[in-house]
Amino acid sequence: MFGKVKEEDVKRYIVMYRGKFSENFYTDRAFKKVEDADEYAKLMKKQEEKDGHEYFLFEQSKHYGNGEEKNG
Repeated sequence: MFGKVKEEDVKRYIVMYRGKFSENFYTDRAFKKVEDADEYAKLMKKQEEKDGHEYFLFEQSKHYGNGEEKNG
């Protein structure tokens, strides 16, 4: 439906945030490398310290695309 996605193009590391008193998570940005996601989250925390956002890293551990299941 959307075409094939190359495995190396998948952005597995997703930085999400939520407010300190919220139960909802919001997607901020996705990255190919965990190091890039970590650096981005550090920068956002430094920039938005007073806003009260908490940042989280979610990793896509299973790939369901391209008509085949792939782990890892």
